[in-house]
Amino acid sequence: MLRLAVFAFLGSSWVCASQPQACESGACRAEVSDDPSLLQLGKLGVRVLRFGNFDEHRGEKNSTPYFPEGGAGPAPESTPLIINEDGVENTYYLPGAEIIDGGKTVKFLPPYRFYLMKEPTTDYSNPENFYKPIFPGKTFTVDIDFRKDGPGCGCNLNFYLVDMPAATAGDEGDYYCDAQCFQGKGCCPEFDMNEGNKEVQQITNHACTGAGSYTGHPDWECNKYGDPELKTHPSDFGPGTQHTINSNEPFTYSQKFDINGGDFIFTTTMMQEGRQKVLQMGPGNAQLNDMLDDLKKGLAFVTGYWFAGDMNWMDGDECGQGTEHCNKNPAYITNWRITSNDQPVPDVPTSAPTPPTPPTPPTPPAAGHCCWGLDCTGCDADLHAFCNHDEATCTTGCSGSWCT
Repeated sequence: MLRLAVFAFLGSSWVCASQPQACESGACRAEVSDDPSLLQLGKLGVRVLRFGNFDEHRGEKNSTPYFPEGGAGPAPESTPLIINEDGVENTYYLPGAEIIDGGKTVKFLPPYRFYLMKEPTTDYSNPENFYKPIFPGKTFTVDIDFRKDGPGCGCNLNFYLVDMPAATAGDEGDYYCDAQCFQGKGCCPEFDMNEGNKEVQQITNHACTGAGSYTGHPDWECNKYGDPELKTHPSDFGPGTQHTINSNEPFTYSQKFDINGGDFIFTTTMMQEGRQKVLQMGPGNAQLNDMLDDLKKGLAFVTGYWFAGDMNWMDGDECGQGTEHCNKNPAYITNWRITSNDQPVPDVPTSAPTPPTPPTPPTPPAAGHCCWGLDCTGCDADLHAFCNHDEATCTTGCSGSWCT
């Protein structure tokens, strides 16, 4: 998920980015690095340079792991997140995240990334602390609400799976790893279930099949570019009713992890008011099938919201290729569900259920007496007595006179 950007400037000081052949001799190697900023590795084969501290639109680190003030350890003030698993509401934790609606909704703002934990702790060194769902054979479903002013061009709301914790704490102390294999961080398989904003939704598989596996990059242990990679087209998804899924309104995002023989099939379905868009990976993709082995053992679930000025690798079809300026507005993910594939996904009511009609209370006894003497004398003083029920009962059933 941590990405690298390509900056190609026509001046001589950027020669290694604009003329990759000039670096083959090693003259530029000292300046080339896996910058641990949250930017996408270019897919054009050019090299990546880092020159000092960039501003937010040229590579500033725009995501950071959450730690409480005292550092790694208990996070007792964390609100539990409710996940409905086959009809049972279980509680887990995303320490540092703002969880609202009684535990059903996560409100996202940049720049933090959060890890799904069994307990309220930020001790990310212990693999036992992470909740690692075994997703093959399951369907993961949430409702996403960007609202009309939600994350736009240059923003990246996401959730994905990585094989955390890494062997060492790394440069941020959270034992992070992913398939970009950055200096200062661990290197591990990464399955991007979702990256997106109001303009696009993208899914990418980053398997790690070892050095020598990737044509043109014999040193890579993992597929940094991703294979397969799927994303929506402008007609599929975006703000406005002209799109199949109108990102101004809430939509359901559901992902099925299926196995057919030895093939992993991953199907993402976006649904809204009877309309849907389906994106399917597999069957028959070798990199995807390799990821299946990692998914079977369970991977850490990471979610967050970051931004960059060059998010064009993801949203360029709608946002263009110029510098982007993320609005940093909030987004909401709610109604978290994990369901076995042979079970129906629980429905979520669109409005509060109508409360049952309370029973009609019994009619109180009439405020009168049944009497048998002259001038309303000889009356029955017990208001609950049969003859005092009402005038008709008194006069017909009890041969009395009704007095009030």
